[in-house]
Amino acid sequence: MRHTYLIARREYLSYVATPGFWISLAMVPLFMLLGIAVPLLLEGSTPTRYFSILDADGRYDTAVEQRLDRQHKTQIRSVLLALSKVPGQSPGLEKALTALEAGQSVEAVLDVLDVNARTAVLAIKQDYVLVPAPGVDAAQLRPFLLGQLTIETDQGPQPLYAAATITRTGNGAVSIKYWSTAITAEQLKRTIVRAVRDQMRIEAFADAGVETEIVRSINAMEPDLVSLSPEKSADQAEVTQSDTAPYFIAVVFAFVLWSVVFSVANMLLTSTIEEKSGKVLDSLLVAAPVRALLAGKLLGVAAVSFTLLSSWALAGGVAATLGGQFMPAGEGASAAILGAVIDPWLILPFLGYFVFGYLMFGTMFLALGSLCETLQEAQSLMSPIIFILMVPMMALMFVVKDPTSPILAVLSWIPLFTPYLMLARLPTDPPLYELFGTTLVMIITTMLILWAAGRVFHAGAMHQAGVDYFKKLLRLKR
Repeated sequence: MRHTYLIARREYLSYVATPGFWISLAMVPLFMLLGIAVPLLLEGSTPTRYFSILDADGRYDTAVEQRLDRQHKTQIRSVLLALSKVPGQSPGLEKALTALEAGQSVEAVLDVLDVNARTAVLAIKQDYVLVPAPGVDAAQLRPFLLGQLTIETDQGPQPLYAAATITRTGNGAVSIKYWSTAITAEQLKRTIVRAVRDQMRIEAFADAGVETEIVRSINAMEPDLVSLSPEKSADQAEVTQSDTAPYFIAVVFAFVLWSVVFSVANMLLTSTIEEKSGKVLDSLLVAAPVRALLAGKLLGVAAVSFTLLSSWALAGGVAATLGGQFMPAGEGASAAILGAVIDPWLILPFLGYFVFGYLMFGTMFLALGSLCETLQEAQSLMSPIIFILMVPMMALMFVVKDPTSPILAVLSWIPLFTPYLMLARLPTDPPLYELFGTTLVMIITTMLILWAAGRVFHAGAMHQAGVDYFKKLLRLKR
């Protein structure tokens, strides 16, 4: 037992006592923060785009402008609804929402809001603004589109982002020619096409004798969708963020589990190869039994992984706390996510599945490392395992769309996939026979892998077996 402890301590300190470990540890939450902040920063820093429309009939530019106005008001409505769910908000939010529903201008909405809500609304800028065309044809617009000339706006001189020429042919068809140097950007292009399409339909109905207002009111019709759960009482059946958060957090936990298991298993592989090639493994075997060496390396790297998980959990908790303080509008979402993260019905299975997932893949990588002198030799043996590891990763991408898929239930019975897929499926309340059955099969498989990997490690460490170990084993059985 003492040998196992000393080897585990040696393995643990060989990683955590290096500056590189703590730098890499700090980089993970930093990259997670950047992954959230950078898209928001890019979206916030994107300037308002100015575009023009050359409409010979003068019937479609208004339709485009109205559609952009509706999109802007939809964004404002989403922010106001989020603010209205925060306790202690002023009654002006309800008035503002009523004004938006009545079709009033953004200025009228701002008049009834307090300072904080007004600041939040003003931060929602319009992505695209329609301005008068600085020319009458494409030739005159070209210098503005190329940035050689600028147009005058409320924000000062600005480049012309795009221009659209809309013409109507004799048979009633409409042609749109869209000019822009941003040839891969589709948002404004789609907005113009949809606005023109709606206007064409309104005119077609008008030609058929249907009043325009009737058509507009019909086009504006949308159902009011309320998602309900039959598992909740009738008066509280509406699905909330607290109900959906566990599904997403479970998938995130499964991804984290996959990443940690793969990372630490790879650490075992590389360290064993380095120790074998440098004859360090021989020195360790002189001082400790093979089983103690195998168990010590597994425990030491497992302690490293728990250090990683604890640090990430602490960083996540701090981020969630700060997010709730500095973004009041997101308090409901933050509370729902935090509640799902600290749910013991997810944390305890996560830890259990981590243990078995780590033991299965860690011992396999450790055994393979004992057979190899170089990383190049290990690559040929690792390829099948890496392929197996990629299957649950691909399946996890499908779990979010359909967590109750029968194929996921079948894959969950494969022991090497069980830790990841069953963890992601837990919020769907799979049948008890699946929970206990897959767990039992996983435990039995883990025991078999430990036994087999122990024999391979013994052969590689004690008898200097190489990458052809399995070929020789098959010959002996024949």
